[in-house]
Amino acid sequence: MDTRQTLLAVGASERTRLIHEGLRTRHGYRVESVGGPSEGPGRPELSGAVAAAVSTGTASTEVVGALVAPAAGRAGVRAVRDRAPDLPVVALHEDPGEVGATLAAGASHATRLPSGGSSDAADGPPAAALRDAADEVAAAFDALADAPGTDTGEADTAAVPRGEGSTTAFENGASTAFDEFLPAVADRLSDLLYVYEPDGTMLSWNDRLVAVTGYDPDEIATMEPTSFIAPEDRDRIATAIGRTVEAGRTQATADLLTADGERIPYEFTGAVLETGDDRTVIAGTGRDITERRRRERVLERQADRLETLNHINAVIREVNEALVRTETREGIETAVCERLADAEPYRFVWIGEFDHGGNGVVPRSHAGEGGEYLVERADAPSEWATAAAAMRDGEVKVVDRMTADAENAARPAEAVEHGHHSAAGIPLRYRGRTYGVLCVYAPRPGAFDDRERSVLRELGETIGYAISAAERRHALLTDAVTEVELALEAPGATYVDASAAIDAAVRLDGVVERDGGLVEFLRVPADRVGDLRSHAAEAGVAVTPVAERGDEGVVRVRVDDRSLAALVADYGGTLTGGTAESGRGSATVALPTGTSARGLIDRIDEAYGGRVSLRAQREGEPVGVSGLRFREGLDESLTARQREAVETSHHAGFFEWPRVSTAEEVADLLDIAAPTFHEHLRHAQRKLVAAYLESDGTQTS
Repeated sequence: MDTRQTLLAVGASERTRLIHEGLRTRHGYRVESVGGPSEGPGRPELSGAVAAAVSTGTASTEVVGALVAPAAGRAGVRAVRDRAPDLPVVALHEDPGEVGATLAAGASHATRLPSGGSSDAADGPPAAALRDAADEVAAAFDALADAPGTDTGEADTAAVPRGEGSTTAFENGASTAFDEFLPAVADRLSDLLYVYEPDGTMLSWNDRLVAVTGYDPDEIATMEPTSFIAPEDRDRIATAIGRTVEAGRTQATADLLTADGERIPYEFTGAVLETGDDRTVIAGTGRDITERRRRERVLERQADRLETLNHINAVIREVNEALVRTETREGIETAVCERLADAEPYRFVWIGEFDHGGNGVVPRSHAGEGGEYLVERADAPSEWATAAAAMRDGEVKVVDRMTADAENAARPAEAVEHGHHSAAGIPLRYRGRTYGVLCVYAPRPGAFDDRERSVLRELGETIGYAISAAERRHALLTDAVTEVELALEAPGATYVDASAAIDAAVRLDGVVERDGGLVEFLRVPADRVGDLRSHAAEAGVAVTPVAERGDEGVVRVRVDDRSLAALVADYGGTLTGGTAESGRGSATVALPTGTSARGLIDRIDEAYGGRVSLRAQREGEPVGVSGLRFREGLDESLTARQREAVETSHHAGFFEWPRVSTAEEVADLLDIAAPTFHEHLRHAQRKLVAAYLESDGTQTS
């Protein structure tokens, strides 16, 4: 080497002096220090020192480059560039993160400064690393000086192969200014970066590929890009690589297969690049999309659930329409099963009820696929634990997954054989009465989430209401009835409680519907009406005197849905009479033939805490074979206000002679004006007379 070549050393430290020494002794450079030690001088003084050093160059001392220490940093690079724009500059750095800023300040090349080493330990490993760094610095200056296309040692940028949006290394054997910058950045990224030839030969990759796949660099060098892909995805990725060569770039997703056999979903991209020597390579990236896939699955599940709920709501609307058109319990149950089983997401549906002993569940209606499972269990009603639990607790019960140890599931292995992987039992309840259970089966596990259960719970209540209405219609249209006589104790029925409060005899005179609720008329001793009102006021119950009939008084009591009349009505029955004295009484109930008297007694017993028992049960017909049909026809013609006016007038003695109550008094009971009362009553009387005459075959106008 020409010993006249001089390097300006901008900034200095103990470690950089070892590099200076190596440049002198091993490469023959003359090293001239510019600026102070350690932290380095400020830029104004440094700029002047650089200017002075450059200007002192003679024929025997040519300044061929500047070596900037980390202490001088970007300020040192700019100071050189200010005075010698064409002078090659090699910057030493301790942090790869500073490389970009140093290059941006004007450095031609950046070299990492090894850690450790001092002049006091000249023979130790750190010192040796620093001398090796001197070799790298010398090679960099030689390359910069020899780069074609410049007389100043400036790099030939035409030698850099560039693709769209890419920067790569020189192909002339020398490092470029980006040699350390780009690898440092690439190794810090969370994405995979790699370069390979179209035939699959791996050329370069970042540390992330090693860390994620678990293969060491020697193994990676012998592998092809498709070797990192799960077998079932390899053909598709090979096709994508072919498209990259044809189209210039492509994108695909596949499972990356690690050395340990782990599969990780990745999104891969590839782009064709042309090198300076006319070679074609493919540069690619790989991004872990595990979290994205998770979010996509969550969104897909949410979309599926929303679609399922929309479908269920549509089915429920169809069920509701069918319920409106169906007048019998059997028809309701058949319609529900067929509608629900006819479309996704359910596969099989059945409706059942407790057997006569209350120990098991027996099916009443079913529809859908896999019904053999139900038929095979016909002789084992006690096995329907989910259905029984739903009816017993009045709550939706779900088996999310049919497994051998599935709780409350009847022979789950056999259920799976028939395609049933999850099930739900929905109680059919209305106003406290359970009419049965709706059992729904789905072909997939976990088919019933909280929102779906809520929708099915509402469906169960709707079906319960429809069955209740059907039974009430049946009660009005049937002539045959079952008469049940019950024994009661206080507290419980309103009139029984009243008899206990005043320690006297009380009789139920009648029940009237009003404003969606019920009003009971009671007959009590006339001289005890005041006592009853006082006791009732303490209990928060309003008792209104209606009329006096000799030594008896008639009072009106507003009752809730726990009243005996309400409980009986829920079963399609009629409370036809009731008497009590001193807290003990009886009730007579007329039920449509076929209605379970045992079910009614159990419901009353539940409501009144075990203070009810059956005295007698008789089969018979009501007075007048066509009486109930006549009543049903009249009820359809009367408005609620007209019916209330007639019934209240009757219990208040308005129709007796002499009248017990005046029109004004009855109007006060109804909270309406007297003329309005007369209007309601006249309309009701006209319809009553017309219905009577028409039922007798007489034509009326």
